[in-house]
Amino acid sequence: MPTVPIDRIALLVMSFASFWLAIVVYRRALDRVWNRLYAVHAMAVGTWVFLNYLIQSAASAQIEADTAFWLRIALPVVSLVICTCVDFAWVFPEQISPPPWPQRAILYAAGLVFSLVALTPGLFVSLAFAHGTVILAYGPPYTAFGVFTVVMLGYADYVMYSKFRRLTGVQRVQVMYVLGGLLSSQAIAIVTMVLLPVVWGNGVYTRWGSAGYIFTILAMAYALGKEHIVGPRVALRRLVALSFVIIPILSVAFIILTLSEFFMGTQSRYIVLTYMLVGLFMGFVIYPLHTYVSDMIGRSTSGAADAPEALELSTEAILHTLDIDDLLQQSTDAIFEMLQPDRVSIFLRDEDTQDYPCRVGRSGHDARGLPPSNDFLPQRHMVVRAAASSSGVINRDEIFRFRNLEVAGPLAKALDQLGAQMVAPLRWEDELIGLIVVGPNRAGEMYQHEQIEQLRGMIPLISLALQNANLYAEVTSTKEYIEAILREMESGVIAADGDGRIFLYNRAAERMVGRSQEQVIGQRLEVLPTGIARCLRTAVEYKRTRSGDRIDLPRPGQNSIPIACSTSILTSAAGQQGGAVAVINDLTVIQQLEDERQRAERLELMRVLTAGMAHEIRNPLVAIRTFAELLPTRLDDEEFRSTFMATATAEIEQIDQLVGQLLSLSTPPTAINEVIEVSKVCQSVVRSASAQAEAKEISLTANLADLSAAPFGDERRVHQAIVNLVNNALEAEPQGGTVQITTEQSNAGDGNQRVLVRVSNPGSYIPPEKVDKIFKPFYTDRAEGTGLGLAICQTIIEEHDGTLEVHSRPDTGTEFIIELPLMATSRGEDGRATQ
Repeated sequence: MPTVPIDRIALLVMSFASFWLAIVVYRRALDRVWNRLYAVHAMAVGTWVFLNYLIQSAASAQIEADTAFWLRIALPVVSLVICTCVDFAWVFPEQISPPPWPQRAILYAAGLVFSLVALTPGLFVSLAFAHGTVILAYGPPYTAFGVFTVVMLGYADYVMYSKFRRLTGVQRVQVMYVLGGLLSSQAIAIVTMVLLPVVWGNGVYTRWGSAGYIFTILAMAYALGKEHIVGPRVALRRLVALSFVIIPILSVAFIILTLSEFFMGTQSRYIVLTYMLVGLFMGFVIYPLHTYVSDMIGRSTSGAADAPEALELSTEAILHTLDIDDLLQQSTDAIFEMLQPDRVSIFLRDEDTQDYPCRVGRSGHDARGLPPSNDFLPQRHMVVRAAASSSGVINRDEIFRFRNLEVAGPLAKALDQLGAQMVAPLRWEDELIGLIVVGPNRAGEMYQHEQIEQLRGMIPLISLALQNANLYAEVTSTKEYIEAILREMESGVIAADGDGRIFLYNRAAERMVGRSQEQVIGQRLEVLPTGIARCLRTAVEYKRTRSGDRIDLPRPGQNSIPIACSTSILTSAAGQQGGAVAVINDLTVIQQLEDERQRAERLELMRVLTAGMAHEIRNPLVAIRTFAELLPTRLDDEEFRSTFMATATAEIEQIDQLVGQLLSLSTPPTAINEVIEVSKVCQSVVRSASAQAEAKEISLTANLADLSAAPFGDERRVHQAIVNLVNNALEAEPQGGTVQITTEQSNAGDGNQRVLVRVSNPGSYIPPEKVDKIFKPFYTDRAEGTGLGLAICQTIIEEHDGTLEVHSRPDTGTEFIIELPLMATSRGEDGRATQ
C-alpha cells in the first residue's frame, strides 16, 4: 500500500496559506508600508515553500535536472525573503513611510549579490534521491549564502529587539509577536537549511526550513491584521486553558470509543451511535469547561478576582451621584484604578462657547492634580471632531493600523500633543457632550481588549449620570431661583395642595397676613384670614378661580389693609388638577393713589362746572342787568316794561333749566327699583321724536328684539337718557338721513345676560380726539347747547350699573351703545314683566 506524502501536502498547504495571508493582510490596509512589505515577504515565503514542494516532487520522480533547476531558483527567492524581513523590521510598527532609499538600495543590492550564488557551478557537489527525499552535498558558495542569511536575520532580530525595549503598549506587543515568530522560524530554518547541511553535507531536512517559516508569517499577520491583539500572557493563558480542556476530553473520548469497539465488535450501527454521542458530549462540554478553566487561571495569575465587583461598585456609585464635580471625580478615579494609566482627564462641553474645557483630571504623580497639557479643547480640534464622528473608543494604537493615512497622521499628532492613548466620547442623543482622555499605561503595557471593553461599557453609564446630574443641578438651580423670587417679591403667594394643606407661604404673605411660616406651613386653610381662605377653598374644592377680589384684611391691633386676591388652579404636567395658589397684593398705596386721583378729578370737575356755570349764567344776567340799568329812566315806557318782563322771564327760565340739569347731573336719584320695559321705552321715544324727525325729513326707525329678561331701575331716567341720545342723533344727521334704535340681548364676558340699546346715525362722524371729551360737562360743538346732555346720559346709565360707549367711523357713521344688566323676569296677567 503506497505511503501518503504527508510532507509534500504540508508544504503545499503552507505555500497556499502564505499566499492567502499576503492578500488578506495587504487588503486590510492598502496604504501601509508594513502591509505592502508583508505582502511581498509572505508571497516570497509562499514561493519558497512551493519551490521546495517542486523539488520534492521532482526528486520523487528522480528527475535530477528539474531538481537542480528548482534548487537554484529557490536561492534568489530566499534572498528576497531575507531582504524584505530586514526591511519590515526597519519600519514596523511605528514608521509609516519607507526608510531612506540609499539604505534600502544597499540592502537589496546585497541580497542580489548573494542570490547570484545560485549561478555558481559549485553550489552543490552531488544530488541524489533516497528515503523519499532529496540528498544534497553543498559546496563552498552555499556556505557564503548561509553566512549572509544568518547575519541578516540576526540583524533583523536585533532591530526588533531594540524596538521591543523602546516601545510601549500595543506596539511593544506587536514587536513581541513578530520577534517570537522570527526566532522560532529562524531557529528551524538555520538548523535545517544551514547548520545541518554544512555539518552533514546534505539537505535531508532543508524542506522543513521553509515550512518552519510559517511561524513568522502567522506572527506578522496576527500583529498586522488582528483588530484586538491580546498580550502574550493572555495568549499563553488561553493556550494552557485549552490544553487543560482538550487533552482530558480527547483522552476520555478515545477511551470510550476504544471500549465501545472492544465490547460491541462488529455492531457498526451501535458504533456510529456511540461516535455521535461522544461528539455531542465533547461539543457541550468543551466551551463551558474552557471558560471555567480560563477564568480560574486568570484569577490565579492576575490576582484580580475582585476587579468585576470593584467595577460594579464604582459604576453604581457613579449612577447614584448627583453632584457633577463628585461624579466627574468618581468617574476619573474608577477609570484610573481600572486601567492604571499615567493620566485621566474629562472634558465637558460648554453650552455657551461649544468648546470643551477640562473639568477634572488625575495623574500617576499627583493623584488630585490637573495633568493635561490642554485646559480646553476647541470645538474644531482634531480630537473633538474625531470623537464626534466615532462610535467607540479611539485607540492610538489602532489609528495607523486601519485608518486612512491622511486622517491617521494628523490625528496621531493631535493625540500625542494631548498626551492621550485613548479617547472615549461621551454622547447623549447623538450629541458629543464630553470626552474622556486616557494616557498610556503607567507600566508601558498595552491596554487589554477586556479593559477597553470595560471603558466602552462605562461610557453610556457616565453619560447617563452626567445628564442626571445636569438635570438635578438645573432643577435645583431653578428651585433656588424660584424660591429667591418668591422670597423677594412684593406680592404674597400662598399655595395649598388638593387636601387643603398649605405648602407655600412667602415673606410678603407673612408681612401682609401677620403670621409666620411656622404657624402656617402644613396647616389647613382655616389658619388663614377668612377672605383668603374662602378664595383658596373655592379654587381647591370647586375648581373655580377668582381674579382681583378685594378683601379688607384685619390686622391685630392695627387698621385693616385692603388687598387684592387672585387664585389659580395648580395643574401637573399630566394635566391633573390638584391644589391652588393665591396671589395677594397690598392695595394700600394703590388705594391712596386712587383717592388722590378721585380727589383731583373732583377738583377738575368742580373747576369745569364752575367755569361752565359762570359762563351759562352770565349771559342771562347780562341781559337782565342791562334792562335793570335802563329801568329808572324808562320806567314809564310801556313797551320797555313789556320787553323787560318778557326778557327777564325767559332768561330766568334758562337759568332755572340749567340749574335743573345740574341737579339731575349731581343729585343722587330717588331709589326706584322697577322693571324697565326697554322695548316700550324705545317705542315711546320714537313716538315723541317722530315729529322732529319728520320736520327734518329724517327716517326714524326701531328694530326691537323680544327680550327674555329685563333690567331694573328707574324707567323715567332711562327714557330721558335714550331721548337725549336720539335728539343728538337727529340734530347731527343731515336732511334725508336715517336714525335707528336697535335692541338685542347678549352674554357678557362674565356669563351674565345684558341688553344692548344702539342709537345709530350714518351721516355723522366724531373724530377720535373728541370722543374722550364729549362726556365731559359743558363740552359742545353747538352754539345753543349746554354740553350737559351726554354727561347726564352717562350718569343715568352708570346709576343702573350699565355702560355707555360710542363708536364712530367716517364710512359707517356714529353709534351710541347702552349696555344694561338683565335680571330674570316673568310676565304677569297684564303682560307686564315682573321680577
